[in-house]
Amino acid sequence: MLNKISVVHLKLFFTTSVMSFQQFIIGGVFGFSAVILPQLERCDALFKVDADQASWIASLPLLLCPIGSLVFGYLSDRYGRKLSLQLTYVPLLISWSLLFNAVCLKDIYIGRLLTGLATGTGGVIYVYIAETSPTDSRPFFLLIYTLFVGLGLMTSAVLGALFHWRTVAAVFAVMCVVGFVAPFFVPSTPMWLRSRKREEEARQAEKWFGFELDRIDDLPTLPPPPCAAAAMATLSRADSTVGANMEKNVSCWGTYSSPTVWKPALASFAFLCCQQASGFYVLLFYSVDVMRDCRVSIDGMTAAVYLCAARLAGTIVSLMFQSATKRMLTTVSGLGMCVSMSTVVGYLYAFNGEPDPPASDLLIVPFLFYVFFAMFAVLPLPWSACGEMFPMAVKGTMNGVMYSCGYELMFAAIKVYPMLVDTFGIRVVWTASACTCLITSLFGAFVLPETTGKTLNEITDGFRSSKDKARKKIAKPQIP
Repeated sequence: MLNKISVVHLKLFFTTSVMSFQQFIIGGVFGFSAVILPQLERCDALFKVDADQASWIASLPLLLCPIGSLVFGYLSDRYGRKLSLQLTYVPLLISWSLLFNAVCLKDIYIGRLLTGLATGTGGVIYVYIAETSPTDSRPFFLLIYTLFVGLGLMTSAVLGALFHWRTVAAVFAVMCVVGFVAPFFVPSTPMWLRSRKREEEARQAEKWFGFELDRIDDLPTLPPPPCAAAAMATLSRADSTVGANMEKNVSCWGTYSSPTVWKPALASFAFLCCQQASGFYVLLFYSVDVMRDCRVSIDGMTAAVYLCAARLAGTIVSLMFQSATKRMLTTVSGLGMCVSMSTVVGYLYAFNGEPDPPASDLLIVPFLFYVFFAMFAVLPLPWSACGEMFPMAVKGTMNGVMYSCGYELMFAAIKVYPMLVDTFGIRVVWTASACTCLITSLFGAFVLPETTGKTLNEITDGFRSSKDKARKKIAKPQIP
């Protein structure tokens, strides 16, 4: 018979999976360009596209991401994480339906553009997971989010290799309906409910999850036994509520200009810049073109399936290292990507000008390791860090802001990639990416704020000035 802690984790796995299912759809959005572009190059295609039009098809989902991130980030603070997430399925369903019925390039443009309203809303899911997961299990549940993205990419690649792109669009449209209905079966987060003074609903949510902690005037009680991980999570939530209540009278400008906001914002933005410059998303959106330009002899769609499999493998293996610090994971991830991409670049320099370079089919191997190591940190952590570092009072809004910045950086990288290759050549572009992977590793080792094993209150305290820490220590209630 399952003990109470096991039941709690099963419920958390269920709620995390339901909320993260949206990222299965987003994975399909990311992978769709690698599906539709090769099919539009066929002689029997409905219409032809040139290189510039292809870059727009690939990058358009990212153009409206800032709007979606800010709007749904605000809605998640105002109306809750769950309802905000459900609303993201509306533009997704419309966009996939439009792609299924597309008869001209304009229809594809509009369909891809609309997906951007929901593509940048993953912060809502990260916040939900961060607010419901026990501190010691938070990395595991955050990686489930990444797993769903990989599953969506894999599904898109496999369907694209077997069926017409219209069929792929139809499948994901049906999935949107499933995703919209599923959150009705999970509760809102107790922390958000309590921040809205909905105490009874918060208690009911805590009871559903399996952790319920008595409260007196919204203050934390004595700590429960160390083995009760779920109760410890509730205690950390209460501690964060106290911190939020302390600062409720601070002005709006004072809130957003405080070190607990601008410091994590700066760290998150730097991490996102490293992520985009590493080239991972370029490889994701242009996998077929990159394989061809790097002279990999394997068929482009087959290579795309292999890359998706490497992504899934990396996600699953990284689950085994959930207790490792984010700094260590980022260091290993960046170094692994740097070595893998340096191998590809070295091959391109070594056999430059050769009409038939040797062992070109084996060049897929370093690409697979590049994707594999990216899943340890460079891909998931810049997004998940946004959901962990900001104070409760501004978490939803700041997640929207940072996701907007991240997706605009992604849009720029994907849009300019063909131009960079035409201007500087494939070797120079990926040499720069290999160097960025090394810089990312150094950033992780020496700069990245550590959040593993810390409560939200401990994380935000790390960004406070010495004066603020002293004032908070005096103001914090003492439990007899």
